[in-house]
Amino acid sequence: MKYGQNFEAQSVPQWRAYNVDYNGLKHLIKVHTTRDQGQAVAIPGHADVALQNFEELFFVELREQHDRVELFVTSKADEISRRLRHLEKLTSQLIERCANSGPKPISQKRREKFTKYDNKVIKCGEDIANLQRFVSAQRMSFRKILKKYKKWTGSRSLGERFSHQILSDPKSFTKIDFEPLNSQYNELLAIVRTSTPDVSGPVTPSTSSRRPSMHIPILPSPQAYWNEYDDGSEAEDNDPYTIYVDVDSKFPGSKVIEFVVSHARKPIKKVKSWWSPSQSPAERRPLISTAGYFDDHHNVLDTSGDEDPAYASSSDFPTGYATHYATFPSVNDQRAKRNREKLLFRGCLASFGAAFLLLLISGILVATGRHRLRIEVDAGVTVGVVASFFFAIMGLACMLLRTETIGWLHRICVFVTLFTACFLNAILLVMVAGNTGV
Repeated sequence: MKYGQNFEAQSVPQWRAYNVDYNGLKHLIKVHTTRDQGQAVAIPGHADVALQNFEELFFVELREQHDRVELFVTSKADEISRRLRHLEKLTSQLIERCANSGPKPISQKRREKFTKYDNKVIKCGEDIANLQRFVSAQRMSFRKILKKYKKWTGSRSLGERFSHQILSDPKSFTKIDFEPLNSQYNELLAIVRTSTPDVSGPVTPSTSSRRPSMHIPILPSPQAYWNEYDDGSEAEDNDPYTIYVDVDSKFPGSKVIEFVVSHARKPIKKVKSWWSPSQSPAERRPLISTAGYFDDHHNVLDTSGDEDPAYASSSDFPTGYATHYATFPSVNDQRAKRNREKLLFRGCLASFGAAFLLLLISGILVATGRHRLRIEVDAGVTVGVVASFFFAIMGLACMLLRTETIGWLHRICVFVTLFTACFLNAILLVMVAGNTGV
């Protein structure tokens, strides 16, 4: 049976988004190891340059997959540890309050708290077991994919390199020790269960009526939640309480609010679209294409035998399929695009800086120009104002030519700067026109 088909079942289904992309990696190997009629064959005794390049790119992809899984595992382990510490603190506070209450019987509310903490601790234990299962499945997937690579390329260098540099690293998630987490869980579970009072023990007595006994039919009480107003006798001065509300029930005016909100979303979305440039669908495509290869659905029957019996045949692979795919983006293209964005950003800053510098020079000329040289001063101010206008427009053009998503704050700053430069230049032109008597 194919390992990729039951990989998700061996892992934790609810965490499948964080699994190693085993099928994508296997497809990548198949693409680069399937020979077509127009592909050159390596000369015996010489290094296969294409294989070396693919091996380097595949190592980078494996390392990124490992780092992504490692980030999830460490984050999940820290989350479980924090939950256990928080539950331990709550349990200690509850035990201390029960001890300070003296010989008074334990209330039903505190019994329910012990039960709630016990369920939460058990949930942490289930998450620890799931995390161990998840790590084991990811470790096995890396071994399978390295074995697959060795089988179809005949090269052992990648497996040895990845095992030595990544998997053998003490910081790798494959070397994580769950013993401290299990010990923390077992100790807290033992504390909660030994401190939980016996269910058959006495409960807080309720006050009974002192009227003469008479036959009163007992009606079943309707189901209700605890709240401070109806069950105030169980509330304590220092204990937090919760008021439960039926979220499914309609409240007065709900339909009107839904109508207003539904009609208010349209103009809000339209305004937001003005500030965010449209993105091409190609920007959202995955790096490893999975179309046409992962659409096959097979039944999970048996895990014994060859895991991929039909993999050796390439009859179902399209003829003439070259090894140039968009699996890994071009580094040169990314570098060129990044340099272009930096150049436009710096050009925008330089243009506005030049505009305000020319504006400052023109203002100094207007303020300190001699009366005898008024014509020359006015001509210089006019040239400076025109040049300042030009550089301000250039700054706006640099912002508009950028292809990256620009935030609304950035856009507002650019437009405010442009408006300020144009306004000040207009004031200078009015002053020059007043001096010349136009």
